[in-house]
Amino acid sequence: MKITKVIIAIALIAFTSYAANAQVQNKSIVLDARGNPVLTREGVCVTFNWPRDNFICQAALALDIPNIVYFDFARSNLNTKGKEVVKQVAAGLNQMNGNYAVRLSGHADRVDTLAFNQRLSERRAATVKNALVAKGVSAGRISTVGYGETKNAVPTKDNVPEQLNRRVEIEVTK
Repeated sequence: MKITKVIIAIALIAFTSYAANAQVQNKSIVLDARGNPVLTREGVCVTFNWPRDNFICQAALALDIPNIVYFDFARSNLNTKGKEVVKQVAAGLNQMNGNYAVRLSGHADRVDTLAFNQRLSERRAATVKNALVAKGVSAGRISTVGYGETKNAVPTKDNVPEQLNRRVEIEVTK
């Protein structure tokens, strides 16, 4: 028992001295569930204390098309900005001559029940898929999945509305 207390005390002292000498870097880039940068409605990387023109954000824009469609609260229909994003994504995909696969991941914030948010995220992904198909993208190249409130871009408590969590992430692979 005494040996355990001594080991814990030594570990605590070592950690405290290490932490005191370590520089705290309060910089971050908000990433989605797959490690891709999250973009605002305007297509700007979401960062904290970090330059927005960093290499990680630039890599996300390599296809020169947005990768996220945001939705209004408790809605699965496309708003004006969402329609514009879908139009840009469809134009970019149509230029790739069918040499791609698209995965649409629907998400919801933590307002309402788990079951409601799951269905909402699935409807959001289906809405984006249908809009892309209407713009000439092959339905067979698109897969959809809904994550409900389980993979939030911005962690929140229950019943806290968060715009960045109401989204469909668009992942294009060649």
